[in-house]
Formats: sequence, structure tokens, C-alpha cells
Amino acid sequence: MDFNESTILLDVAVASKKELFEVIANYAYELGFVANAAETCEAFIEREAEYSTGLQDGFAIPHAKAKTVLKPTVLFIRLKQEIEWETFDDSAVKNIFALMVPKEDGGTVHLEMLSRLATALLEESFIQQVQRSEDKTQLVELIKKEMIGERIK
Repeated sequence: MDFNESTILLDVAVASKKELFEVIANYAYELGFVANAAETCEAFIEREAEYSTGLQDGFAIPHAKAKTVLKPTVLFIRLKQEIEWETFDDSAVKNIFALMVPKEDGGTVHLEMLSRLATALLEESFIQQVQRSEDKTQLVELIKKEMIGERIK
């Protein structure tokens, strides 16, 4: 998985989860991470219908396991305005880690990615740094360290 500045989108303007999933799927298609944007968007919608991926502190980790996903991918998206999302603390969401994995990697790779991000989002210092940083280079370094399992002090 290659996480770099191109996989970070800041100040994205959307009004709903559905619109967000369309933006994510279309962007992933443009980057060559997925073969079909519409089917990838539908995978996000179907997964969200099963159980909300909203966490707390304005974060969500929506994910799509689909045959249209070409390689495991994480995008970080910060919205201009919060959107409604079912979360543990009833907060609206502004920071999103969108996970996409090929159907065949749905078990191990998907669960490892999800686990590492969820664990990182228990760390107050990580949450604050992600929420405050406007520097894509800094965000890449911060998030990459969590994704490969190196803790930030």
C-alpha cells in the first residue's frame, strides 16, 4: 500500500455520506486504485448500511471490499464542513479514513488496516495532530507511521 500526498484530500465539500462516497470512489478511480467508480461507491454504501463506520471525535473509517478494488488503499479526507454520521459520541464527522481492499484481501489485509487505524484513533495525540495539521507531508508521515505499526511519541 502506497500512502502519500496524493492520497490525502483536504477541504472537501460534500453534503452527505453518499456524496462523500462518490467523491472517494471517483478519486480512487482517477488514481488507478479501482477499476469502476460506481461499483466501488456502491460497496461503501452497502457496507455503511450494515453498520455505521462512524467512531468519535469527528472521525469515521468507511471501508469497501470489492472486486473493483485493484490494490489495498487508504485515503484520508478532511471535509470543509462536518456531515451527519452515526457515531459513538453522536458527533458529526469531518475526518475520514477511507479503506478499500480487493475482495480477495477482505479478511487479513482489511482487518489489519482497520485495526491499526482504530487503535491510532484511541491516542489523543494522534487525533489532535490529524485534526490540526494542514501540511500534507506531515499528515503522510503521521498516518504512515500508524499504518505500518510504528507508534508516535
